[in-house]
Amino acid sequence: KNSNYKIECFISFLSAGSSDVFRVVGGSVQLEIKGSVSEFDDFTWIFSGTVNVLKYSKRYKDVTHSPDYEHRVEFNEETCSLILKNLQKTDSGLYKIEVSNALQTTTLYTYILSVLDPVEPPVLNVYSSTDPCNSTLTCRGHDLSITSTCYKETCEEKEVTSPGGVALFLSVRDSVIICNYSNPASWKQDKITFTHLCPDTGTHTLTHTHTHTCTHTVIASMLICSSFYWRHKASLEVLCIFFSCLEIKPLKDIQL
Repeated sequence: KNSNYKIECFISFLSAGSSDVFRVVGGSVQLEIKGSVSEFDDFTWIFSGTVNVLKYSKRYKDVTHSPDYEHRVEFNEETCSLILKNLQKTDSGLYKIEVSNALQTTTLYTYILSVLDPVEPPVLNVYSSTDPCNSTLTCRGHDLSITSTCYKETCEEKEVTSPGGVALFLSVRDSVIICNYSNPASWKQDKITFTHLCPDTGTHTLTHTHTHTCTHTVIASMLICSSFYWRHKASLEVLCIFFSCLEIKPLKDIQL
C-alpha cells in the first residue's frame, strides 16, 4: 500500500506543470499556481526538496514562514502565489508547491529558478578608414567580441553566443548601430548614430550647377533683347527673332 502511494505521488509530480524562470540578483519573482486550488486545504512552497519556504492552512488562515525567508516573501491567500524578493544566487534551484486535502497530497507546479548577475554594458566603437565610405565596427561584451564592416550605412550584422544563454548581437536600425549584450535575465545596449555619409559628387551637385547656368543664360538673353528692343522700336520682325530665340511668342497687339 505504501509503495502504491509513492508511485502515485511520483506520477503526480511528473504530470505537474513546470517552468524555467530567470531573474537578476536583487530582483524579485512571482511563483504562481497554474490551475484551481479550491479543492485543497493546505499549501506548502518547498525549495530544493527539503526547505519549507512557506506553509499555509486555508482552514485556519494561518501562514508560517521559514526564518530564512521571513522578510523576503509575500503570499497571496486567494491564489496561493508566492513572491520572493531581494533574490540572491543561492536562491537558484527547484521550487514546488505541494498541496493536500483529506484524500491526497500532490505537487501542483514546479519552477526552476536561475538567479544571475546582470550583464555589464557592452562597448561599441567605430573606426574610419582612409575611404570615408568604409568603416569598421567592434562590439564587445565581457569575453565576447564582434568585428564588422560598413559601407555607407550598410553594415554586416553578426551574433555570437556562449554557454548559459549569453549573447552578443550587432545590428543596424534606422541609421543607428546597436551593440546588444544579454543573458537570459538581463540585457544592455550601446548605440551610435550615423552622423555623416560619403561625400556626394553625383547628380545633386551637377543638377544644382546646371540650374544656375540655365538661369544666368536666360537673364542675359532677356537683357540683350530688351536693349535691342529700345534701339529698334520700329522693327517688329527683328524683335520677334529674339523672342523666338527665347521660345516666347510676342503679343499680337504689341504697340511699337
